[in-house]
Amino acid sequence: MTNHNRIYTSQSLIGIITPEIMLLRIKECLRGFPNIQPQYFILEDFSLTDELKLFLTQHEILVIADPYIYQQLKNYESSLHLYQLNTRAIELYQLLLTHQIKQQTKQYCFDFMQQSDILAITHQFEEKIDYVFSKGKATEHIVQNHISYAAQGYFPVTTIAAVFKRLCEQNVECEYLIPKKQEMIVAFERVLLASKSRQNKENQIVYGIIQFETIKPQDQSKVKQILQQFAQQMDGHLIMLNALQYSFITTRGQFERETLGYKHLPLLSRFKEELHINCTIGIGFGINASDSGRHAKQALYQANDNGPNVCYIVREDNRVIGPIETTVFINYEQYPLAITDLQLLERAEKAGMSASYISKLMGRITKHQKYIYTADELAETLHITLRSANRILLKWLDAGLVDIIGEEKVAHRGRPKRIYYMQFLEELKNQ
Repeated sequence: MTNHNRIYTSQSLIGIITPEIMLLRIKECLRGFPNIQPQYFILEDFSLTDELKLFLTQHEILVIADPYIYQQLKNYESSLHLYQLNTRAIELYQLLLTHQIKQQTKQYCFDFMQQSDILAITHQFEEKIDYVFSKGKATEHIVQNHISYAAQGYFPVTTIAAVFKRLCEQNVECEYLIPKKQEMIVAFERVLLASKSRQNKENQIVYGIIQFETIKPQDQSKVKQILQQFAQQMDGHLIMLNALQYSFITTRGQFERETLGYKHLPLLSRFKEELHINCTIGIGFGINASDSGRHAKQALYQANDNGPNVCYIVREDNRVIGPIETTVFINYEQYPLAITDLQLLERAEKAGMSASYISKLMGRITKHQKYIYTADELAETLHITLRSANRILLKWLDAGLVDIIGEEKVAHRGRPKRIYYMQFLEELKNQ
């Protein structure tokens, strides 16, 4: 049922169900997401109380920090818009690496770790690890299975807070894996784009006004070149209003993706550092051109009052964001990648990839810090269709750029999903 009494907000209202042990890290992570309005529900073990049922109905999307609770909620109501924070690859890699460095050869017992994640990590090691899975319908069954395997010499590695707590209470040596902050950031970026309110805002108009204090005649062409590059990056349109003022138009979805949710806008720093030119930027959001243009002027007034070299945003609800971070950092998707390995270049050309395309691909995948993909995941990362992703992967296989390192079984009928290791991206990274 749609809640027509819900107050309009430019933020996405996200319900987060988490055990206490993960709450602080989640809150720290969400400080960088001004578009997410989180509401928390602390849940240590699954129990379908009336309070939880009410919480489930009050949010357009729910983020579940515990994989066992996520699975139980899926079984309870399949129509819920659930998203789980279940990427723990970095923690697992660090654990295995620590044991390897200390020459502590172990056998492992996992519970809710994905086999594809385990394969991805163990692929980095020369020696394969021996592991089993502790399964059960209730956490108590999972705990008992962990204890049983521990008695056989297996080291318990859990992703379930309730299981970790009970193993510790019984003095069983174990490890609890929590997603790293960077993994959470990637997850919440996807959550933000998945929310219904965010989808409705994807096509909102963004109007920006860029105002310079002064531009030397010899710098005019360079200024225009930088602005055109910026507009192309935004998939937008650039307009020269007068000698000292330009405007650009794009969509909100594109603007938020390119600025990583308003986290960076290095345009001002480029003018300041490369040309020693001061300017201010005002950006407006709106459901139509008139609203976004009016908000851009309001944002520019705000920037001029606090400038120079600042940028402010006025949203469609008249809320102000700013000043926006304008420092330059390495944007991998714009970074010119030099391929020095001739054999690798020949293989890339055989697969129909230009150096510029590899650079863009490297940027997107480096952003997500991930080199192991299924076709579905690659399609989502590159914003292409599943059919295109499968076609690309076949070409890369023929050219020897990727390897198949395993298969992921699916719950429904159908073929298992192949798991691909992006070998050529790691080779480029290590050049």
